Amino acid sequence: MAIDLAPYEAPIKEAADKLEGDTGAADKAQADLNSLSQKLAEYGTRHQTEATSLQGNWVGDRGDMFGVKAKEHTQALDDAATWASKTAQTIGDATSLVKDAQQQCQSLLTEFDADARTLVSAAASSTDPGAEMQARAVLAGMSAKYAKEAADIVNAAKARLQDLMNGMNATVPASAPPAGPLGTRASGSGGGGGGGGGGYSGGGGGAASTGSAITFPPSDQYGSGTQIKLPGGQTVNAPNERAAIAVRAALSRLGLPYVWGGTDPNKGMDCSGLTQWAYSQAGLKIPRTAATQTVGQKVDINDIQPGDLIIWSGHVAMYIGNGQMVEEPHTGSVCHVVPLRTSNAGEPLLGVFRPSA
Repeated sequence: MAIDLAPYEAPIKEAADKLEGDTGAADKAQADLNSLSQKLAEYGTRHQTEATSLQGNWVGDRGDMFGVKAKEHTQALDDAATWASKTAQTIGDATSLVKDAQQQCQSLLTEFDADARTLVSAAASSTDPGAEMQARAVLAGMSAKYAKEAADIVNAAKARLQDLMNGMNATVPASAPPAGPLGTRASGSGGGGGGGGGGYSGGGGGAASTGSAITFPPSDQYGSGTQIKLPGGQTVNAPNERAAIAVRAALSRLGLPYVWGGTDPNKGMDCSGLTQWAYSQAGLKIPRTAATQTVGQKVDINDIQPGDLIIWSGHVAMYIGNGQMVEEPHTGSVCHVVPLRTSNAGEPLLGVFRPSA
């Protein structure tokens, strides 16, 4: 029986739908305000020129009073022009923010679909009678994780929109009316990422780890050959040099911010971005997302060795030895070393895999 992906996509779409809306009205408002700002600035310049000409050699109290009032009117026009320009800029920033969040949510859905179809295809071609049930369990976990990340994008955008609105209200001149909301759909929306804000890696980002996390690189080198020097000073041996290089590479990123969809080892990565990059330093190319990094040899958790990947439906970490693993955990955190675990926010554990085998 074919697996229908629609029920698994629904929670992700539901979160993303909160960003849906026509931004055409906002675009028009921005254009109108820019035009108004330009006209007000022109009126201010013209008013100042004509007032100066009219006052001429007019002396006495009435002349002085006229000069004061003329300056006040010119300043009011200039203030209104500045307000219109800043408001137009804020509307433009808000519109861009919503569009960017929409794009991030769509990327999440596209990424989920790609991984989900791979799992469905594998289940369909498997001779294991339990393959479909296992695939459905994995899909449910993936759906929940992606839906949460979509909701995080929405909430982050909502908070940023509120900041923009607060800033816009603060720039209202005394003679101008208070700024109203940008629209209920846009101002109630949210997205990191980048996600950034705060965002989510495809297959990345699990629950915060328990135990004392190490978030700084060790001060010495990480060893050579198959030997690895851990941050705590212990020395362990990897099953081969490729695995050792991958572990040393991952440890060199301790403290690096988690960035949804990130693959930049200097600016930020997500969980699967970290493991993919670490193994690329060893000359081994592995797939991009957590659910697809089930490559190489599958090993029993009791036989786990440094360099092995612990993979859940929506997260991946690398075992470094001495009962510890390194991971990029989730939005708002950094790459750190934590005790080895096999649970991750209720996600199905796909297993332990040795890419270097």
